[in-house]
Amino acid sequence: MSNLRIVVGIPARMGSTRFPGKPLCDILGKTMIEHCYKRCSLSEYTTDLFVATCDSEIQGVVESFGGKVIMTNSNIERPGLRVAFAAETLNLNDDDIVVVVQGDEPLVHPDMIDLAVQPLLNEKDIFVSNLTARLTKEEWRDPGEIKVVCDLNMNAMYMSRAPMPSIDHEEKRTTWYKQVCIMPFRWHFMKKFNHLLEPTPLELQESIEMNRAIQHGYKVRMVLSPYISKSVDTESDRVMVEELMKNDPIYPQYE
Repeated sequence: MSNLRIVVGIPARMGSTRFPGKPLCDILGKTMIEHCYKRCSLSEYTTDLFVATCDSEIQGVVESFGGKVIMTNSNIERPGLRVAFAAETLNLNDDDIVVVVQGDEPLVHPDMIDLAVQPLLNEKDIFVSNLTARLTKEEWRDPGEIKVVCDLNMNAMYMSRAPMPSIDHEEKRTTWYKQVCIMPFRWHFMKKFNHLLEPTPLELQESIEMNRAIQHGYKVRMVLSPYISKSVDTESDRVMVEELMKNDPIYPQYE
């Protein structure tokens, strides 16, 4: 592993539909993107870290706290594709790992990155993995939460915004899982995923990128995370995260 690079890319843009400008929203005196960046920098396995953005406002803020920015085209819509285009400037080897960490996850725990990359470090036939967490009944009903059904080896079989699997039986027979948006790719597969694999009907139907890999027959290994994160999509989310961060054990390490 000594020569292996594990690169974390944080996609960020100002044009959120529900919360415009959210990467620069204030959480305890720091922008959300600064929280994400500094928490990712505490990961044991991360060798390179950057923000991928098309917005000069974000560029200026990230550079002001000493972060690295790679500018991308404003026409790129998908976060993973934005990171992939940015990573093309880094002269990566095919077996290097690129981790996509969403820029609206200010409570991301550094160990979440270290957990997520383990399948790619330990199994040669795994090209992409995702974190997952247990799902509550309330989250099961929420179309904003991406539900995951796995095989017995914790490979994803399907992801959906609809409630699944069924809870109609009196006896609970399985664990419900949700996707947590930390997604490591081997660099050779990230290039293939974004440039060669055609979008699939189930990806488009659900608006979930990982269904492309699944429907093309690739393993997506899910890794169970004990850590709780919270994405920020609204002002009320921001207020909730700010309260949670006041008692967060990671925050004092970079405040």
